[in-house]
Amino acid sequence: KKLDSFATYLGAVIRDDTYYAHPKIERKIRFRKETRGNQVQWLATYKRKENKISPDGITTEVNEELETSIDDPFPLIKFLEDSGYKIHLQKHKEVYDWKFGDATIELCQVPPLGWFLEIEILSKKNDPATVDGIQRELKSILTKTGLNEKDIETKYYSQLLREQVNP
Repeated sequence: KKLDSFATYLGAVIRDDTYYAHPKIERKIRFRKETRGNQVQWLATYKRKENKISPDGITTEVNEELETSIDDPFPLIKFLEDSGYKIHLQKHKEVYDWKFGDATIELCQVPPLGWFLEIEILSKKNDPATVDGIQRELKSILTKTGLNEKDIETKYYSQLLREQVNP
């Protein structure tokens, strides 16, 4: 109800992610099956990510994502497996999407972790002034939701999921 009071609801999507990693290479690739109603789309993503802390101490995840849609991921998956890649992590996410200005707001259930609120603003720039401005905008939206900086989870889903398996 809080999100509906200021943002536009876009709908629901299910995201099933499988991450592949090579034992000798630090990089991973993600294959995502995205289901909206009866529509299924496959995406392959290579991502570089880091947490940045603003001058007022707010942590924001900043990602560089290279993503492409693919008709059928299985030939590429077979190639990766034949090249030594193995499944590193799998994640299921049930997502409810809202839009507010330039931001996408997602209410996500990630079993077995629980519910999360993600607020994302895409930018082609990664310079300090741009990141600082986006961090201020994200903080403003976070405040509108009734949450505050203390509610921000600084760990990635992958870390949280691994902690569930290896506490």
